[in-house]
Amino acid sequence: MRSCSDVHNFLLEADVAHEMLQLPGLARTAVRAAQLLGVSTAEVVKSLVFLLDGVPTLVLVRGDSQADLDRVRAVTGCRDAVLARGQEVLEATGYRVGAVPPCGLASELPVIADPKVFEPPVVYCGGGATMTMLKLRSDDLRELVKPQLAEIAERAPASRRAH
Repeated sequence: MRSCSDVHNFLLEADVAHEMLQLPGLARTAVRAAQLLGVSTAEVVKSLVFLLDGVPTLVLVRGDSQADLDRVRAVTGCRDAVLARGQEVLEATGYRVGAVPPCGLASELPVIADPKVFEPPVVYCGGGATMTMLKLRSDDLRELVKPQLAEIAERAPASRRAH
């Protein structure tokens, strides 16, 4: 299993400025991560793994949004889009659910990102462990993961957004 050290080393090798932030508690959700960081959920990036016709794919959306499966299917042309289960996420990325970073994965995955992910100048992403977050410039993230950009997100219900 990979760790936050793998994320950090990947970014050092790529010469990307970043910070690995240790949190005072578990951050398994974007809302909790935003609370612990003292930032808006719009600044948190969720790195989700979907199986698109069985192919693991990384999907990036803002913390105040959720991936819309119909939009993902339409953009990719796949018939079947399902959120990967815990073991499938671990096998595809090397990281556990709740800690998946957008880069430094065990294997290279296709990446689809909602364009709104890159609106804040600085974003916070999974850092490889549930008590670690990765902080970097959104422009650097976009250049690093080279995602297919598509409007795939819908606003999360108000009960799941930070205030």
